Amino acid sequence: MLGRAVTLLLGLLTVTSRGQAAQILGLFGHPGKSHFDFFRPMFVELAQRGHNVSMYSYFPLKQPMANYTDYVFEGMPLLTDIVDLQIIEQETPLLGVVPFKLPTFFMLHDWGLRSCKVALNSPLIAQLLSSPLRYDVIIMEHFSNDCLAAVAHLLDAPVIALSSCAIMPWHYKRMGTPFIHPTMPMSFLPYTDRMDFVGRLNNFLHFHAVNVLYNLITQPATDALISQRFGFGLPPINEIVKNTSLMLINQHHSLTGAQPYAPNVVEVGGLQVGKAKPLPKHLERIFNASTQGVVYISWGSMVNPGTLSPFKRQALYDAISKLPGYTFVMRMNNQTGNEGKPKNLFNFEWLPQRDLLCHPKVKAFLSHGGLLGTTEAIYCGVPMLVTPFYGDQFLNAGAVEQRRFGVIVSFKEFDEPHLSQALNTILNENFASQMRRATDAFRERPQEPLELAIWWIEHVIATGGAPLSRSVARHINWFVYNSFDIYVFCLGFVLLTLIALWQLAKLLKWAWSKLSSSTKPKSKQQ
Repeated sequence: MLGRAVTLLLGLLTVTSRGQAAQILGLFGHPGKSHFDFFRPMFVELAQRGHNVSMYSYFPLKQPMANYTDYVFEGMPLLTDIVDLQIIEQETPLLGVVPFKLPTFFMLHDWGLRSCKVALNSPLIAQLLSSPLRYDVIIMEHFSNDCLAAVAHLLDAPVIALSSCAIMPWHYKRMGTPFIHPTMPMSFLPYTDRMDFVGRLNNFLHFHAVNVLYNLITQPATDALISQRFGFGLPPINEIVKNTSLMLINQHHSLTGAQPYAPNVVEVGGLQVGKAKPLPKHLERIFNASTQGVVYISWGSMVNPGTLSPFKRQALYDAISKLPGYTFVMRMNNQTGNEGKPKNLFNFEWLPQRDLLCHPKVKAFLSHGGLLGTTEAIYCGVPMLVTPFYGDQFLNAGAVEQRRFGVIVSFKEFDEPHLSQALNTILNENFASQMRRATDAFRERPQEPLELAIWWIEHVIATGGAPLSRSVARHINWFVYNSFDIYVFCLGFVLLTLIALWQLAKLLKWAWSKLSSSTKPKSKQQ
């Protein structure tokens, strides 16, 4: 408590030293709850430090607080329990082996355009633009669509971008940060920083294909929506987003490997973890009654567990039945799949994930590889059995397995033998103790991730956009950025040199032949 009080006091002194509290605008048009669960702690902390936060999103605070005003978008269904596992089961890899993830791009493209259209035409945006209030900084999500960046452009304030996952392929260019194909797996793919040739080839092709699709499909469609709303005259959206001052991302090198980000791309992975709270009494009773410990099962807020096929559901039940000493708690509707459910499995429609994972009774976590749950499990030292379904979950799962935080059971292999083997692996005390040592690398940092995020936000406010931390590379075209002009020059120089040498050789040969013929003695005439 004393440390928290000191932090708040220092925050208030910082605000006072700058003369006044900052006016901060949050613009979040994506209706994904898990994304906003990562963002919210930053805004709550800013409000507690005395800054004034105006939040435009789909997720208002449950209890209002001082300095924090919610403006709630309407007209877009929230992305909860929408992923049908029957559809995931039908997906097939390219050539039966190589992961093929371009359909993920089109899914994100569709979500982004629909949410963009709703947000741009919301009366809240009209009121925002007509308000005389000016903002010191605008904080927004960079994900599948950038249309709200046009609103930020019209308001003419420094922009900070947030990403709740590994940044998308189209984000690297706008931040002027490099993407190194052999060591940086694209966010949709199940690779790590150690790829074989096929992995590197697939990573290269996916990265460039997705960027081409974004440039040719998403950006023109976004520009069209912006023109319909505001008329012509605004710069193209791909130019507007280059004015982003800072990007805070939900990553940390202890999980995903060291990355050569530009100075204004900052890793703050795990900032949502926060302090643990006591479990509700009904859960505490279940936990206390467990003899060997508790295994937590959750596939996030977007996956509908009720769509698990009867075969796979029974495989899960059979694997759970083989561990009667453990108690399993799962986020799933109580009316879903109760037939054959083992006695040591308890279903709940909602579970306090962060508090649950750090409970000393919890021994393992069956997860889909979502980044919030992954970072919370790593922070709490809980081994994971990961079954990725879509998006960046494959990337996260690969990192979890490589760093020995857990094991992967693919959805294709989601059967009793594979589940039982994986559970026995992660429930082994040796595995758990190894993971706890690896967890130290995630926890031990010179500055807490939330404190780091707040420092950077206040730095952008104080410096009017942190111009010195931005890379000029964001303005360089792809031909120059990739040094193709240098390659062309060097190749041309080598070719011209070879041609010149060849011509010189021909000239010398001709001259030699002439010299030889002129010096040859002539025969005497008879």
